[in-house]
Amino acid sequence: MNTSKQVNAMIGLMLVVVIIFAANVFNEPNRAETAREHQIETFATRGAEIFVANCRSCHGLEGLGLEEGAIGPALNSSAYLILGEGNGYGVDETPAGVAEGIRTFLGDSIACGRKGTAMPVWSEHFGGSLSDQQIDYLVTLITEGRWDIVEEVAHEHDSHLDPVPTRDDILSDGSGVAITKENCGQYDGLTARPFRERDPFAGMSSGDGDGTAEPTATAEPGGGGPADAMVQGLPIADYFLVSCSACHGANRAGIPGVGLPLTPDVLTEPDEFYFDTIKDGRAGTVMPPWGSQGLTDDDINALVQWIKNVEP
Repeated sequence: MNTSKQVNAMIGLMLVVVIIFAANVFNEPNRAETAREHQIETFATRGAEIFVANCRSCHGLEGLGLEEGAIGPALNSSAYLILGEGNGYGVDETPAGVAEGIRTFLGDSIACGRKGTAMPVWSEHFGGSLSDQQIDYLVTLITEGRWDIVEEVAHEHDSHLDPVPTRDDILSDGSGVAITKENCGQYDGLTARPFRERDPFAGMSSGDGDGTAEPTATAEPGGGGPADAMVQGLPIADYFLVSCSACHGANRAGIPGVGLPLTPDVLTEPDEFYFDTIKDGRAGTVMPPWGSQGLTDDDINALVQWIKNVEP
């Protein structure tokens, strides 16, 4: 091969290299997005496996909490969604600061539990069983709203059991559940409200989006009686299920060795007695001081009137 042909061959090879490099540069955003989607899918799947193994007995088979008869609050909620650009809902991308706040709230709540509730400490740093990475998997599951994967994983998990467990077999009735007395977190019922009540669809008109999802309606208070009161943004019966049923039972009949019954026929002491018990707790028992957990005097009065006057 003469020199001219060698030069032409080298030029041609260099041109091919340049074209391949340029193609890779132009395709980098697509490659990065594909890699990100694959990572999210992997994390959400691993989070679903952890949820099925550890969380669904309290938060529900579909993460819907009280809505499906579970004793814990819903995690399958639009309040926790972190929406990306072009998310299909017709709303703006979740701002980075808001997204980070949601992840911190969820991660902290899982890692540290919730004082005064049945939510235990899960982080292995504080005596729990989950690593930081496993907690991150759960946070990804919740913020991506991938409850379809939970359904798939649960079906696969349960189909191998004999007999196959029913919903009632899986959901906890609160018996045997311990109350978390201390935790490492910074959130209580009051400081959690902005996260639980967040609406990522606020301001979205009914014609926006592709119709694949609708915001969850907010419960409205009723006619003003004890049964219609709201406590920390929840209907009073729902608040009781979230915060009190682990010790006193979902039907308020009490749990032997844990919490006393709270029905009108047995609550014969003056209102002040129950007000002080709820506000200050009861020494020597698992009853925490709810006044320091964020309940106002009005909240406590509403609870007293409800347990004393409204039948389960």
